[in-house]
Amino acid sequence: MPFFTASSSLHGTAFVVQACGELDYQYAPVFRSEMAKAWESGASSVVIDVTGLTFCDSTGVGELILSLQRSQALDIHLSLVGVHGTLERILTITGLRPAFEISPSVEEALRGT
Repeated sequence: MPFFTASSSLHGTAFVVQACGELDYQYAPVFRSEMAKAWESGASSVVIDVTGLTFCDSTGVGELILSLQRSQALDIHLSLVGVHGTLERILTITGLRPAFEISPSVEEALRGT
């Protein structure tokens, strides 16, 4: 049974990626592949739902930073949803939290797009 899953769906002009489990070195390629679908979708905004993450190491944070950079390069609005636990602490300690738009729910993130 995998320790990480990523799924996605299109909501109008917004692409929602749900990440569940352990986003680490081993599963970063799964996340990257799902994000590639977002970039190719033609969506004007991307919402990354990390509510289901149980663990995120430096590689996982790196993937989120790459996603932020890619969205900026493509002029696509990006928001994170459900930031909690270790990921919230890492983003706060590193000073990265303000770099990301963070919403409490997918619904609220979609309203903001």
